[in-house]
Amino acid sequence: MSFTDPHDLAAHLPAPDRFALFLDVDGTLIGPTYADRARGIAADRIALIDRLFDLLGGALAIVSGRSVETVDPMFKPLKLPVAALQGADRRFADGRRFTPVQTPEERKALDEIALAVKIAYPTMDIQWKIGALAIVYNEGEPLAAEVAALAERHSGGYVAVIPGRVSIDVVPQGANKGSGIAFLMDHPPFLGRVPVHVGDDVPDEPGFAKSRDLGGYGITIGRKVIGVDRRLPDHEATWAMLAAYQARWMDEERAAAQ
Repeated sequence: MSFTDPHDLAAHLPAPDRFALFLDVDGTLIGPTYADRARGIAADRIALIDRLFDLLGGALAIVSGRSVETVDPMFKPLKLPVAALQGADRRFADGRRFTPVQTPEERKALDEIALAVKIAYPTMDIQWKIGALAIVYNEGEPLAAEVAALAERHSGGYVAVIPGRVSIDVVPQGANKGSGIAFLMDHPPFLGRVPVHVGDDVPDEPGFAKSRDLGGYGITIGRKVIGVDRRLPDHEATWAMLAAYQARWMDEERAAAQ
């Protein structure tokens, strides 16, 4: 079964008491450009996320290549569960956080990658995170593949280089969105629910696969992905789906109360 309409997708999402929702940010909740990042997320959309968080009993998380420290301001005043740094850094809504401990070898690899990119590609935007870094650019950057290859050569096998639409994330080995989702799914309030991961980029594919392994599925934004038959055209359609889902279940709650 294939769905491409946000209202159809919303109608077939699991019921709130069985649903675990995992949302990517860039390209999924906002557009992929620097201007989109600067605009952030409008207050009414943050309010919608808040209502969904309550509706799902807290089983809503952000799964992103961003750091926890850059995710939180986007959703202020909310403090959502997050699997950041491509799933490596996990933080629950109650503040419990599981951050990877960086080894000297990992730090050395990050330093070498940053220096090599700065020398060879001085216009690239290198952004440091806790235990990771990102090389950020506009979508369609012709040098992105070369930069990713350079980063891989300097990784020494100690860090993972994950290319995407608008950035190359360099994170701890083994980190990916699938591992982040799996970790959260082992803990309440996610435990025992049906995971659905919504994302737009190559780094989201492990999240799609892990959601499928755990009895759920992925929804891809924009691009077609083999094995994912639910797709929306852009981030605006993501919000249309989320709003339709929230409205549907609010209507059902009101009808049940009458």
